[in-house]
Amino acid sequence: MSQNRIVEIYSEALELTGRMFDAARASDWDGLVKLEQARDRLIEQARVLDAEPPQAGDIRARKRELLQQILERDEEIRALTQDWMRELRDIL
Repeated sequence: MSQNRIVEIYSEALELTGRMFDAARASDWDGLVKLEQARDRLIEQARVLDAEPPQAGDIRARKRELLQQILERDEEIRALTQDWMRELRDIL
């Protein structure tokens, strides 16, 4: 499998992460879970494919950039879900 496919998978994962953020902002918790599961499957595919020898510098840099963006968006999602959990705790 080509290293370009790994970059494509991470790009798809980033897109799903953006949709996860939108779901969290809309308090669509079921949608968030479904999107997260789909993203987890993509990340697992990339992890398996990424066992190949190291790739060219430009591909490695793009992959790093995508992963950084995913992690940053995950932090934003985590903040939204923590707010929701606090509200839920107050209700209970």
